[in-house]
Amino acid sequence: MISGRLFPIWFLSLSFLLLGASAVLAADAPAAPAAPAAPPAYEVWVIDQSDSSKDGGGTLYIYDGASLAADAKSAKAETVDLGDKFAEACKEIGGYPKRPHMIFFTKDGKYGILSYVASGHVVFLDAAARAPIGCVSLGKNAHAAWPTANMKMAIGANIAEKKLVRIWTDYANKKFTVNPPTDVVALASMESGELPDMAPICPITENKSQYAFVTPRGGGLVVFDITATPMVPTGSLTKDALRPAGCGGVQIGSTMYLNSGGGWPATPLNHDVYAFGLGSLPEGSVPELIGSRQGGDSHGMVAVGGKHLWSGDRYLNLIDVYDTGNGNIKVGTILLSGDLSKDPAPDLMDAAPDSSYVFTALRGPSPLTGNNKDVNNAVGSTPGVGAIKVEGNGRGGSLVGIAAISKKVQEKDKEGKDVTVEKADPHGIQVRKK
Repeated sequence: MISGRLFPIWFLSLSFLLLGASAVLAADAPAAPAAPAAPPAYEVWVIDQSDSSKDGGGTLYIYDGASLAADAKSAKAETVDLGDKFAEACKEIGGYPKRPHMIFFTKDGKYGILSYVASGHVVFLDAAARAPIGCVSLGKNAHAAWPTANMKMAIGANIAEKKLVRIWTDYANKKFTVNPPTDVVALASMESGELPDMAPICPITENKSQYAFVTPRGGGLVVFDITATPMVPTGSLTKDALRPAGCGGVQIGSTMYLNSGGGWPATPLNHDVYAFGLGSLPEGSVPELIGSRQGGDSHGMVAVGGKHLWSGDRYLNLIDVYDTGNGNIKVGTILLSGDLSKDPAPDLMDAAPDSSYVFTALRGPSPLTGNNKDVNNAVGSTPGVGAIKVEGNGRGGSLVGIAAISKKVQEKDKEGKDVTVEKADPHGIQVRKK
């Protein structure tokens, strides 16, 4: 005899049915969504142009990107002296590297290209090791050396001597060469009433590594086939098509975006943004003027989120935003002056790999380059790195923090009294994936 309570057969059957249904439901239940992938780790490199020694040099600041974004004011930087060790790398060329101005990374992020505007040196460095691996000279001046996407060349601009220089780059073997008869173009011979001053400001390369867009100081544009030997111009536009001294250059899809800029005696203030269809290469066509400001100074440009173009103005302390997927219309303006800085003077800028932040070099009260003293277009009050949080998928943003960079120097004032002067002057800036 079985003791305990007996359950009716129908109850047991129902229980088994319910248990079976439960098992089916559990088996068919959708899996929990996977956790979102962590954003890629990255660094922010920024150059203080002020001398690190009596001979020149400068200082490289390297920040962890996540730390800089989270709390720029407290972010700590690794520093690299751009003087003695880099002079040793350039000993075969001679001279001491002075005033590091621009920095770019190769497409894979493994190598950096550093241009010294006051001495003409271009130094190539192993980015992970923070160490120079080669050096060439562009002559008296090296304003910028732009890498090609295929990592075979860098195209340099020598403003002082009005020369365009091709550097052949063999990173694996640490070999960097310039053959003057075929790799140096004297641009002064191209000057005319339509191209009055052919000093090259920036040689912007496109993604196929065949053409460079050279923006002259006097206005206009010359497109060069950089794969030809010697390099040859394939098309040009006059000063009436593009205003002087552009340096911003960003390719988004099949369009190259260019700007015009100020800071020069002939153009103390200048701000225009142009869209150039790459389908018109090699000859080129008149670009579309998509934005213009009176009394501004356009310099830095960056693509944000793959669709929006940000164009900064260091004199007016703002960034204009254009929607490149919707007729290049301007969709907003980011005002940067405020509680964090009354005069941030945003210069060059670059975006985090996931476009969640944009980082911009903020100029100091004693700018060493690109400043016209009649208007002080490049003067800022808070030298350092500005962290801008991107909003609306790139349509806007706000300055949320500043990592201060300081270089105090004792000088004599007009009355001969000792005074402390802030000489830090950040300019070149780039983001590098770790």
